Amino acid sequence: MALTAVPAVVALNTGQAAVASGLDDPVKKEIAMQIVSTAENSSLQWREQFDYIEDIGDGRGYTAGIIGFCSGTHDMLELVEYYTGKVPGNPLAKYLPALRAVDGSDSHEGLDPGFTSAWEQAAATPEFRAAQEHERDRVYFDPSVSRAKSDGLRVLGQFAYYDAIVMHGQSGFDSIRAEARNDARTPAEGGDETQYLDAFLDARVVEMKKEAAHEDTSRVDTAQRVFLRNGNLDLDTPLAWAVYGEDFRIDTDPRPDPEPTDTSGAETLISRGKPATASSSETSALAPGKAVDGDATTRWASAEGSDPQWLSIDLGAGASVSRVELSWEAAYAKQYRLEISADGTDWIRLAAETAGNGGTDTWTGLTGKGRYLRVYGTARGTTYGYSLWEADVYGTAGGTTPTDPPPKGAFTVVGAGDIADQCNESDPGCQHFKTAARAMAIDPAFYITMGDNQYDDAHIEDFRNYYDKSWGRFKDKTHPVPGNHEAYDDWDNQDEVAYRQYFGDRATPQGKMWYSYDYGNWHFVALNSNRFDEREQLDWLKADLAKNSKKCVAAYFHHPLFSSGSHGNDPVSKPIWSMLQAAGTELVLSGHDHHYERFAPQSPDGQADPNGIVEILGGMGGKDLYGQGDTVQKNSQKRIWDKFGVMQLDFTDTTFTSKFVGTDGTVLDTGPTYSCH
Repeated sequence: MALTAVPAVVALNTGQAAVASGLDDPVKKEIAMQIVSTAENSSLQWREQFDYIEDIGDGRGYTAGIIGFCSGTHDMLELVEYYTGKVPGNPLAKYLPALRAVDGSDSHEGLDPGFTSAWEQAAATPEFRAAQEHERDRVYFDPSVSRAKSDGLRVLGQFAYYDAIVMHGQSGFDSIRAEARNDARTPAEGGDETQYLDAFLDARVVEMKKEAAHEDTSRVDTAQRVFLRNGNLDLDTPLAWAVYGEDFRIDTDPRPDPEPTDTSGAETLISRGKPATASSSETSALAPGKAVDGDATTRWASAEGSDPQWLSIDLGAGASVSRVELSWEAAYAKQYRLEISADGTDWIRLAAETAGNGGTDTWTGLTGKGRYLRVYGTARGTTYGYSLWEADVYGTAGGTTPTDPPPKGAFTVVGAGDIADQCNESDPGCQHFKTAARAMAIDPAFYITMGDNQYDDAHIEDFRNYYDKSWGRFKDKTHPVPGNHEAYDDWDNQDEVAYRQYFGDRATPQGKMWYSYDYGNWHFVALNSNRFDEREQLDWLKADLAKNSKKCVAAYFHHPLFSSGSHGNDPVSKPIWSMLQAAGTELVLSGHDHHYERFAPQSPDGQADPNGIVEILGGMGGKDLYGQGDTVQKNSQKRIWDKFGVMQLDFTDTTFTSKFVGTDGTVLDTGPTYSCH
């Protein structure tokens, strides 16, 4: 029932889940769902609310489902978009244009009279119930629990954050938290937990009373405040509370249903956002990744006039394939095969088409198992090439094989540089909240920043007032580096004081503002390009690269060696690049110039080199864009000057690929899949 929500998911995260250690413990989460349900639906039985839908007259249009998704507050639209991505042709899919039109209003135009019946019909299916739980967790539960943990709060505090974001949305929650921090410090800041939660609940009540629909504050006064006064900071049973004058109790720990709405073995879309390769591409804008990006307006196209051609999708370890849907552009295949392989060399045929006529081909009842799925065209249906809008592969994850990667073999990272301007979410044109929302929607294993995290002079109050409210929401999963603006905090000494103070150990995990860490089969090196002239960092880097045992290496720092933007090439980074390339580094990420740019592999001297490093410049994290530069550098393959967004980096044990994802979820660029050296 929130006023604002995080934008829709555009990619699946295959990183490891966080260990449950608070409200995300299954028993505690079940308690939380029951307490919220008493306020939202006057019942402990939250699972009976999947089919609920009505207009309650609060200015938010239709309110529906287990958490009060609203047609006027964006979260209902995102839910139906996510569900339609999982189940095309579902009863709600035809209402997507109307939902987009009424988003932000209380209008029912285009929804009546059939939308409520369609909702109830969809809610009878396990897929839509699973979609509701997924969006509840992505938009509300996971971000609030993560933020509460970073503030040092135990289970009750985590629940207080969750209940607040459910009602007030992210911006409302941020306002409540900011008011509370004006009166009390969080435990992470050395404050008393009870005093801080009292201040938070006081601020929550004030926020509730701003709306007539929420003037009854009993969900705070006779529920959360009761638990707090009883000293029950871990929400231990028995629990007794009242909401809207009605009494409720949970006497013993409830037994949570194990994934009650996500049926084991159900078909799942497993190809979205996965690495894709092809025999050829007509242009770089028609790359193979376009066939798995979930965007029905982008496509892969092979070179024209040539047979055979193929598209291959890396589904990860031991996938089982049961269904494939191919959406052909006008350049369709008259004859083709669907094949699967464990190693990308030996292929097994799953199906074959001998008289294709374009449109959408749906193959069901498949029983393939392997890592790679290939569409192998042998005869074109036109004089052009082969072109697919989307290639959707469904199935389940299976066991491992000798060629399978380890558990962290595939994971996603999101990053950007040049982020937080001194503006608030309500300010017209303020972008860093939008890029933060998109970053969270992708739900990566972790986040990185490429410097200039906070503008203009990166003082501590600026970090707290701006960055902390947007990208700070996932600070505990961020591996940052500083930029030149961080050094402006102490201008006389050019010292990044506030940067270290704000990020704490995350800025200096190994004692310095440069560090490294491993994830999967990758070694990540985070450097401070403000201090590339300091011998200490160079000596550390040499030693770090020498002892690295991982096959693949990625590095990131603020000042790019190569840029077609207004700052241009920065030679201060050349000695570092030389050291990185000598160690077999695959990827370098930078910022500084405020645009997006992707380069082909090259040497420190800017010469095309298949054994060189791929540089991606990601200075589009929120601060004003600079516009088009004067000189396009050699080996620059893609430049986008006028869009804000984030970089999505998809890694496997032996490869990486990249996307530039705009704030609205549009994939604006997809790089090739590169193998590690």
